[in-house]
Amino acid sequence: HLSEERIDAEYFTYVIEELYKEFGLPIWITEFDWNRKGAVTDPDYMIQAEQLEDFYTLMFSLEAIEGIMMWGFIKDHGSLVDQNIKPNAAGEAYLRLYHDDWRTNSSTNLNNVENTQTMIRGFRGNYELKISSGGTRTNEVFTFSLDEDMEIMCKQSENGWKCNQ
Repeated sequence: HLSEERIDAEYFTYVIEELYKEFGLPIWITEFDWNRKGAVTDPDYMIQAEQLEDFYTLMFSLEAIEGIMMWGFIKDHGSLVDQNIKPNAAGEAYLRLYHDDWRTNSSTNLNNVENTQTMIRGFRGNYELKISSGGTRTNEVFTFSLDEDMEIMCKQSENGWKCNQ
């Protein structure tokens, strides 16, 4: 729980890295709220949005952070929604990070050329790889987990597509 001070990225990075060095355990961010006492006047939630985006982006970038759990999205100060449960500026910042910035949605057209390669930068997590050929999606779905850099090779044969990692 944070008060009205701006988030100090250097300080938080130092603390998280020291905890991770000391204990070697993954860290979860929970119960983030800023301006919890309402000391900062922020009627349009723009400052809250900036603080949320800066803090969550920093935490997401650190190796030690296993995940971020949203907590308390509606309250007197530091809310993410208005009285009608519609996202305010802070809520919109959260939604943009979660649904856009931190998602890997990629589509690549290889124009049916053999030995064509593509590279996709993805976030850690579980993936489904679906291949379309000639405008028709195949029935095969290849699943994999991305924890570090990896290479997946897919080839079309008489029996359909085969992918290995």
